[in-house]
Amino acid sequence: MKFLPNFIKRRKSPTIQTKFAIYNGLSKLIIVLAFNAILPVIVQKLVYDHIDKRLVARSERVLLTVKKGGIEEITLEQDCSFESYNILKEEFVAIYPILDPRKMSRDMEINDEEWRSSNGETMKHRIIKRPFTYDNQLYELNVGEGIGSIEQLKNTFQQFSFIIMLFFVLVSLFIDLGFVTILMRPLNKIMERKLKPVPSPNNFDFTKVNTTTREFNKLDTRINEMMSMLKDAFQIEKEFISNVSHELQTPISIIQNRLENLMIEHELNEEVMIKLSDSQRTLNRMSKIIKALLLISKIENDQYLKNEKIDLLQLLEEVLEEIEERLIEKDIKIIRQFYENIEINPGNKALLYTMFTNVINNAIKYNKAGGNIIITTKTIGNEFTIEIKDTGVGMKKEDIPTIFDRFKRLHNSTAEGFGLGLPIVKTIANFHQMKVRVDSEVGVGTSFTFISESNTD
Repeated sequence: MKFLPNFIKRRKSPTIQTKFAIYNGLSKLIIVLAFNAILPVIVQKLVYDHIDKRLVARSERVLLTVKKGGIEEITLEQDCSFESYNILKEEFVAIYPILDPRKMSRDMEINDEEWRSSNGETMKHRIIKRPFTYDNQLYELNVGEGIGSIEQLKNTFQQFSFIIMLFFVLVSLFIDLGFVTILMRPLNKIMERKLKPVPSPNNFDFTKVNTTTREFNKLDTRINEMMSMLKDAFQIEKEFISNVSHELQTPISIIQNRLENLMIEHELNEEVMIKLSDSQRTLNRMSKIIKALLLISKIENDQYLKNEKIDLLQLLEEVLEEIEERLIEKDIKIIRQFYENIEINPGNKALLYTMFTNVINNAIKYNKAGGNIIITTKTIGNEFTIEIKDTGVGMKKEDIPTIFDRFKRLHNSTAEGFGLGLPIVKTIANFHQMKVRVDSEVGVGTSFTFISESNTD
């Protein structure tokens, strides 16, 4: 039985550091886009405020000049010979006589207007308009400043700032990703060491992960504490099973011997003999269960040696020779697909013999008359695989995760077995660091694949 396997399975989903970096990058990009959208408004406000202040100051100087020297002074100062005193340049001063006082604005106005020069070129200007009186005549003073270049500068500045800020976002994204990777390194170590599937709590790595992050340190400590409690409970369970099995084995053997002596030494009627035979079968069943539990307990407690060099093909042939009568009885054919001669070193031959015997016996038990059992051995990369596939009744996909549970039997229609064969198989496979993969389809058959590191001849 593996601990913590269901929520540890690796899935193809982004890691937390990737999600954090993407979130950080997107949030910064949104800020950049928003800033770039409001930047023109800010620039225009600042520039226009500055221009308006200059226009007001220039109009004040013009009016002061008119007051002191007259309108002629303005034309001389501006070196201008245009009608109505227009001086149409990038910056200009224009003075118009107002013939209808009702159309005159009493307040100062500042607006954007397009002015056309004598050569037909249109230019956009920011213009301040101020009414004034000179020599009992009403005039309107227009002071303008070209803003076409400002618009162009604003667009250029906006594009340049967007490129700079986009570059900043990309650089900060890589910096954030690197920082988060370093920050999350202790969590990754905790996941690799503490959350990987293990055969039993005895194989758990209690080594403390070095980290200065309080949350990760607390997580590591809590996982170690939890697994320590689980290890203690698991050890108590194994010791209990082992002790109880030992204690039960002796009285069962005594009762079996007494029943055998009773049946041999005394003349009993047929009814009593039948009852005694039933009792013998029940005791034999209990004895097998106890022996199976003892076997599992001893393997889990590392009471078996693993120091033999085992020829896998030879071992499989010995198993097939042992169960030959059952194969003939059910008319089942063995198909050998031995592509490589695999050597298991180190291992325990007796335990592996039991493991393969249980699997092949299951393949016979739940196979169809006249069916096949296909045994395939091969190496893939640095791993070897042994697949035992039958053409039997199969099982539902949802039942596969529970087949290695103790006393769990899916095929209740048969009274044969007591639900410890496959748990023994799993325990022996774990003892030899083998992975077991089970594939099955109802009405088609079941395959058991054992996977381990390769050691071929």
